[in-house]
Amino acid sequence: MSPQHTALCTQLRDHLDAELAAYRALLGVAERKQRELVANQVRRFADLIPQEQTALLELGRLRQIRDRLLKAVAVILNLKDGFTMSAALAKMPEPLRVDLARRQADLLAVTDRLKAANERNSLLIRQSLGLVRDILSAVLGPEPGAGAYDRRGLGGGVPTPRGGLVNLAG
Repeated sequence: MSPQHTALCTQLRDHLDAELAAYRALLGVAERKQRELVANQVRRFADLIPQEQTALLELGRLRQIRDRLLKAVAVILNLKDGFTMSAALAKMPEPLRVDLARRQADLLAVTDRLKAANERNSLLIRQSLGLVRDILSAVLGPEPGAGAYDRRGLGGGVPTPRGGLVNLAG
């Protein structure tokens, strides 16, 4: 492999480091969002959203650069269309192969942790909204047209004032 090829592979390695740092920053935001959800700090949760958007924009920019770098690596390694990072790693010299494989494994580990954190956050949000919906239903009664009977035994299709724990009719 020529010095130019080695330089391109080194550039890819450094780029993967930058991507890893961006994913770790996004993971940190997701974990802070989870803490704010559990603590019911909606304002602080909302304040984290711009940070998340900034990290996502940076990751989008880095992804485009990585795609260009991988295409260039594919050309110098004489790989066909539809190649994978693993195929590129197999044709690289030993020291670079080890570095890039380690970074690839680190990226996969961080993205798996990020996926798990986002799934937990989604679950927390769904449960919180369900709790609010249940409380509102208990206080105000079922929504008109929901098919349930009201306190007078009328069906949901009949327009009636909502009845629950609070008498909204006065």
